[in-house]
Amino acid sequence: MNTSVSRRGFMKLSATSTAALSVGSSVALMTGCSRQPDNDLGLTFLTKADAEFILAVAPVILAKSFPASLSREEADTRLVKAVDALINTLGGHAKTQLEQLFTIMSSAPLRLVVGAPAGGWKEASAEEIESFLDAWKNSMMGIKNMGYASLCKIVGMCWYSQPETFQITGYPGPPKKIPVPVS
Repeated sequence: MNTSVSRRGFMKLSATSTAALSVGSSVALMTGCSRQPDNDLGLTFLTKADAEFILAVAPVILAKSFPASLSREEADTRLVKAVDALINTLGGHAKTQLEQLFTIMSSAPLRLVVGAPAGGWKEASAEEIESFLDAWKNSMMGIKNMGYASLCKIVGMCWYSQPETFQITGYPGPPKKIPVPVS
């Protein structure tokens, strides 16, 4: 038996092993095997990576209305908790779709494939994030359009449901006294 290893054979083995590990880790990510909610914030769905993604895109999506009259830290915490709570009210299919979106956004190789900033979300500039969101909004691929719309709706709904944002939108707030129907 010939036990000598050629340079070409070693390169083939290395490339095959790298591909196998990449596929295996991507499958594990996409099936949710490695998702652990961020218990430090008391979240039940979102991971730390998901929270970083939301907090990176929120100022771009919400523009000048974020963080409103709240401190940045308080606004970040309340938004992430509100997004987590909203996602927990959704049905199974919607949760799965959002889980896949967040998984893609937390994996550097997968982010590159979908046109997101190559580095981490914390390091991404507002211009990079805005360019990414515009590309998804104007994409010819319906799935990217849906991802953009879903992300914007969730972030917008969760942010504008905060009492501190009522003034920005002109909403006077919930009624102080709910009238009783006359029978």
